[in-house]
This record gives sequence, C-alpha cells and structure tokens, in this order.
Amino acid sequence: MAEKKINGVEYKVDPLLATKALILQARLMRAAGPLASKIPAILASRREGASTEERAAADTEALLAITGVFEAIAPEEFASLVKDIVEIAKIKRPSGAYDPVDLDGDFVGRLGDIIPVAVFVLKEQFGDFFSGALANGTRAMTARG
Repeated sequence: MAEKKINGVEYKVDPLLATKALILQARLMRAAGPLASKIPAILASRREGASTEERAAADTEALLAITGVFEAIAPEEFASLVKDIVEIAKIKRPSGAYDPVDLDGDFVGRLGDIIPVAVFVLKEQFGDFFSGALANGTRAMTARG
C-alpha cells in the first residue's frame, strides 16, 4: 500500500490482483501503441528529486503522448481507461476514512489532478515492470541535459 498527497488531497493505492493488473497493462499498451517509447522519460521525471526542467520536459512528453492516444483510441475509450486507472485509488475523506475514488465526483473542478493521480496509480501498480524503463528514461534525460 502506498500513499501520496496530490494538491492537498491524500490518495492510497493497494496492489491489484495479478489478473486485473495484466488486463490493465494490456489496455495501456494497446492505447499507447507507438507512444510507449515516451513512457520511460515521463515516469523518470516524476521520481522524487526530479529537477524542474525534467518535470517540464515530462509534461511536454505527456501532452504529446496523450494527444497520440487521442488519435489512437476513441474519446470514450480514453475516458474509460483513465476512469479505471484513477478509480483503483482510494481518497482520504475529511472524516479520515478512505473511500474508492469516483472520477466524476472527486475531480469536479480539479481536472488538473486527474493525470497526476493516474501516474501515481500506474507507478505503484507497475513500478516493478517499469523499473528498467525508469532507468533507461533517466539515462536518456541525463544524455539530453
């Protein structure tokens, strides 16, 4: 279980069952298609201690990747995928209890928090899968800088 505060709101993620994780991973790879090569740099720049320049470069890469995903899949499929990703997380309510995230209810007026929460969920769910990619992304960003 991992916890993270994003823009003042605390989220928690528990590991998915292996079958559900594999299904989600397949959906991600299908949606990302040729954009998968951008994932290492994006994830590497989201690590603790990443510089402002690394984060800005990752934001640009993420926007390009998202634009590519919009071209690859229907908007409804994209929304469904993002919903399924963020709703893996639990959100800490004012009472202190954690409840499952509700994309439509919890992100009204906070659309900018959706992608950071999705990245947090994916990093926690697939961190071991992307650990090699993270290393490669860090090397690529170091070579650029």
